[in-house]
Amino acid sequence: MILYYPEPLAGRRQTGRTRRLVMVLVATVLVAVVAVGAAWRPVVADAARDSLTILGASAASLDPAVQSDAGSAQVVAQVFESLTAIDTSLHVQPALAASWETQDGGKKVVFHLRSNLTFSNGAPLTASDVVSSWTRVLNPKAPSQLASLLDDVVGARAYREGKGQASAVGIKAVGSGDVEVALVSPAADFASIASSPTLAVVPSDIDSNPGVLEAGSFVGSGAYVVSGLTETETTLAANSHYWAGAPAIATIHLMSDIGGKSPVAEFEAGRLDYTPISLYDAAWIAYDPTLGPLLRIEPSPSVEYYGFNTTKAPFNDVHVRRAFAMGIDWRRIVALQSNPLESPATGMVPVGIPGHSTTDYGPKFDLATAKSELAAAGFPNGTGFPKVTLTTTGAALDAAIVRQLHDNLGIDIGYQTMDWPTYNARLLSDPPAMWQMGWVADYPGANDFLGLLLGSGTTNNFGQWSSADFDSAVHGALAATDATAMQSSFDQAQAVVADQVPVIPVDYGAGYALAATGLLGASPNGQGLVRYAGLAWSSK
Repeated sequence: MILYYPEPLAGRRQTGRTRRLVMVLVATVLVAVVAVGAAWRPVVADAARDSLTILGASAASLDPAVQSDAGSAQVVAQVFESLTAIDTSLHVQPALAASWETQDGGKKVVFHLRSNLTFSNGAPLTASDVVSSWTRVLNPKAPSQLASLLDDVVGARAYREGKGQASAVGIKAVGSGDVEVALVSPAADFASIASSPTLAVVPSDIDSNPGVLEAGSFVGSGAYVVSGLTETETTLAANSHYWAGAPAIATIHLMSDIGGKSPVAEFEAGRLDYTPISLYDAAWIAYDPTLGPLLRIEPSPSVEYYGFNTTKAPFNDVHVRRAFAMGIDWRRIVALQSNPLESPATGMVPVGIPGHSTTDYGPKFDLATAKSELAAAGFPNGTGFPKVTLTTTGAALDAAIVRQLHDNLGIDIGYQTMDWPTYNARLLSDPPAMWQMGWVADYPGANDFLGLLLGSGTTNNFGQWSSADFDSAVHGALAATDATAMQSSFDQAQAVVADQVPVIPVDYGAGYALAATGLLGASPNGQGLVRYAGLAWSSK
């Protein structure tokens, strides 16, 4: 999932992963229990309280194949269900699929759907709906930005690149209840990949009948349906046809705009039951006798990184990229942001994600070597360095980066900001010379932060970098049969990134929120998302 980190207030979810002004905090910090079945729901709930008001981001799109930001993913995950789900311990759990099995030495995965599944309108949900939903993600005329999640499926990449046919894609329905997936090579994490909101199941007529995405006529497969939609609120109503039964809370009011009012004041007044808050507010709330016990602090399965357009000068020269990595004291400027929960990155894979390394692959400040690299590129002390521009949505580190390049390396670069939709489109079509991104896990696996972002030709390799050594290391990790060999290969991939510097990982995210007394469920899942189906009000 893409996202960017603006200033700490809403963190990531502006949507944009605002994905994200309001975006990052909400997607990372919302508190709720992952509910993958009735047994996951709180046992004691207050039936008299059947609504909940949350401050979060509105969805840029309700279509799983179109959404690509954290704010959208948070909403989409409630109204469309995937075959599997990730719990708070990062384990894969059944969702629409009751079970699955691997065959052919790991090169085939067969998902067995639950019996009698239906969409929210009562229409049957079958294996053919899964196949059409996933094939839609690959549509070469308009592939999902996250289509590379399926690159390990036989024929999937060729089809999305317009070089193959849909019939050759290794996703098949076997009867009405089984989905068979053929993989290019063994992929131990495919059941986890299947939990991504991008791969949620949608009605087969979604493209011919746009009404299925409209409030009032919405048809979904998740715990909720969209019953109302305005510029400031998305209203969700419980889906009585949900496979695990209607959720405990009947109505959720997801507010994306509270008219400039203080989230803390609205929370104290009882008009918000859950809200992300800024570091500034969290600092005093932690000592407040009333609000302190309601403060939630959560790490995010996310990384913020800066990258380069490696296809054009000057960043097609590895010496220049190394100079930028070593000529800026990245860890110091992260520390000076003053958010104690955001830690300097030691690589592309965040802490807590399987595959995170104990080896430090983060940028090392070494000014002498940086100057040597710059001279090797033909720009001693910055002399003759061409005009380039750092382009972002307005990230907290930007000003410090521009200043340190001037002070440390004698390089003056331009700076510009863009709104999220324009910025995202620019990254996909004509990436800026230097750019910034935040990425939250689509699923809790190292490849989501390595192969998906930096693999040759993948849909989110914004800098268009390519390395045979990197691709080989990632392939080796995914084909590994034991954890040690997998970690070793992922470490090799990170070592290539640290040496070639297509991107510079700078920090891992975190956020703060307030949750009302009696709101049960207080942990985001391994994707930084909250499954609203697991929320309930305590009866005590």
